[in-house]
Amino acid sequence: MSSSEIATAVRVFQLHRDQDVTGYSGVGVVADGVVWPDGTVSMRWRGEVRTTVEAARIEDIETIHGHDGATRVVMVAAHGKGGASWTAV
Repeated sequence: MSSSEIATAVRVFQLHRDQDVTGYSGVGVVADGVVWPDGTVSMRWRGEVRTTVEAARIEDIETIHGHDGATRVVMVAAHGKGGASWTAV
């Protein structure tokens, strides 16, 4: 792990869909995700069919799922939980 990865925290985001161009996932918050310290992304879809998507970078998520601005990646504040704090008691 590089020193920049150690210094970088996991970032949390949501996928906000303003317009459902496919007619499948609806509008509002349709997925939740994290950007890992090395820049790779894990995203989990909400809804009846829940799948997990992996991507090399957040820009790939925007390109594939953004539908020319109909869906936005919105970074959300950390909840103070995660990493070592999950296991620290």
